[in-house]
Amino acid sequence: MPPPTLLLLFITYLAWESQAFRTSADANPEEGCAASTVCGKVTISSPFAVVPEQATESKCGWLGFQVICRNDTPYLGYYKLGYRIQVLDIFYGNNSLLVSDVHKLGGFDVFSGASKEYSCHVPRTNTSSKVALPFSISTTNLNLFLYSCSKALVPRDGDGDLVETRCGNKTFARVGGNYSDSGDYPAFYMEGCNATVVPVLGTDARSYEQLIRDGFLLTWQGPPSSGNSRRSKLKLIVIVSLSATTSLILTCLVWITCRQKEKGSLLTLQKYVANESKIEEALKEYDSLAPKRYNYSELKKITRSFKDKLGQGGYGMVFKGILQDGRIVAVKLLTGTKGNGEEFLNEVISIGRTSHVNIVSLLGFCLQGSKRALVYEYMANGSLDNYIYSEESKIVVGWGKLQQIAIGIARGLEYLHCRCNTRIIHFDIKPQNILLDEDFCPKVADFGLAKLCRLKDSALSMAEARGTVGFIAPEVFSRGFGVVSTKSDVYSYGMLLLELVGGRRHANELTTSHSTGNYFPNRIYDCLVKDLQTHAIITEEEEIAKLMTLVGLWCIQTNPGNRPSISRVIEMLEKNINEMEVPPKPFLS
Repeated sequence: MPPPTLLLLFITYLAWESQAFRTSADANPEEGCAASTVCGKVTISSPFAVVPEQATESKCGWLGFQVICRNDTPYLGYYKLGYRIQVLDIFYGNNSLLVSDVHKLGGFDVFSGASKEYSCHVPRTNTSSKVALPFSISTTNLNLFLYSCSKALVPRDGDGDLVETRCGNKTFARVGGNYSDSGDYPAFYMEGCNATVVPVLGTDARSYEQLIRDGFLLTWQGPPSSGNSRRSKLKLIVIVSLSATTSLILTCLVWITCRQKEKGSLLTLQKYVANESKIEEALKEYDSLAPKRYNYSELKKITRSFKDKLGQGGYGMVFKGILQDGRIVAVKLLTGTKGNGEEFLNEVISIGRTSHVNIVSLLGFCLQGSKRALVYEYMANGSLDNYIYSEESKIVVGWGKLQQIAIGIARGLEYLHCRCNTRIIHFDIKPQNILLDEDFCPKVADFGLAKLCRLKDSALSMAEARGTVGFIAPEVFSRGFGVVSTKSDVYSYGMLLLELVGGRRHANELTTSHSTGNYFPNRIYDCLVKDLQTHAIITEEEEIAKLMTLVGLWCIQTNPGNRPSISRVIEMLEKNINEMEVPPKPFLS
């Protein structure tokens, strides 16, 4: 329909409605009307009034507050009978009423004799589209989401309360979140599904039909006094007209926005397909080195539909699973940029080349449509950062064990730098990326930022800095400090050692904070030199702490050439502290 014709019809409609309102405004709705009427179990009194079902106009009841009583059942009077909202109760003390959108139940064939056209489908319109002035939906209500999906759903965190309706045919229900006037619920959007939102007061989505039947709360603002009846009704005409106009404009804007989103989605899809093709090509090149490839349905079976969640981070979520041979695994579902392109390939190809007791084993991966996942061996004791700061960790992991963990990490790095077929520089060594098995054997993990280079190459060319603030070597973010090489990992390892020691020592000994960002190598250096000059008798634990601190300070030398190789670091960690030389004082803190 051309826009001018639509606008003309709209203006005609407003004129007709305005005339009807003016006619009713000439009379006081309180005069000549029953003060109170009972319809079924509901008492109808001011500002509400019962009006005849077939009446075209009535002087009783304020505008919008007329109630039709049909077969002892009250309905709000401004809807066609088949679409009316049933009144279950009215609470005059707080200006609210309990109502039920009974038409929604027809969509689930609850009533006998429902036509096939409306049998077992999710209603297409939100209840909010039927509520207008003077009423509004109370934020006390919860949202019942009714999904109609075009394909199988993708399980994700928080979908455990998703219930399949008795209609089947890919229709689902879920209760979640308080009702909002904005109508925006991004956390409950489902890919490939259309959702209808019905306000309810219960929480059990399995009883979705009963929730709709039990109704939801509306609130209203008190009507004007009798003396201002005519003026207030004219004001209401203006409000209703403006509301209708706004609704029309919003509808147009929504339509335009949806079209723009469709175009944007198409561009994203094209970019995604190109990215997926690139990954597939790279995997073919390294086919003999890549680990086992799983499809998404296999991962669901391994993790029991992602039931046991181990953790979550910027990369995505990690779930516990069991392979057919009984091995326990950790399945990492990647999201965002972590699942697309270089970082995903780095994980698959880098770790796929490795086999070492101090490198986490990648047992498989998934690349299927938009799904990206990595299957690792399960590390029972989690990441190293859990055993640094707390008093309890000192009992579980003593200084001797901490030294062995530090040596194990260094051996893993030595393997990556020197003993692997292709040299691998990790670029993100930090406590969070060191995993511990049931025997507290450390394993280097998370190769998303890793770089591969030939063994004969002593330096690496990089276009951008990478790593975690506080652990990044100076030359990685500024070439003025030297070339990027395996010594960049040595720097990060040194900061990790200082983190381990600093977390175990009292705050006034080394640092004012457990955060690496607040470690001051100069202060650590001064404290260590002062302790060494006293020549006091120290315990075995104190000797280990000082040894690890000395090695850490050697590793974080600003000039990469002054840092030891990772092989030399292992030798230093196994020495007696009296055999160690004090390193130059770092000037970059």
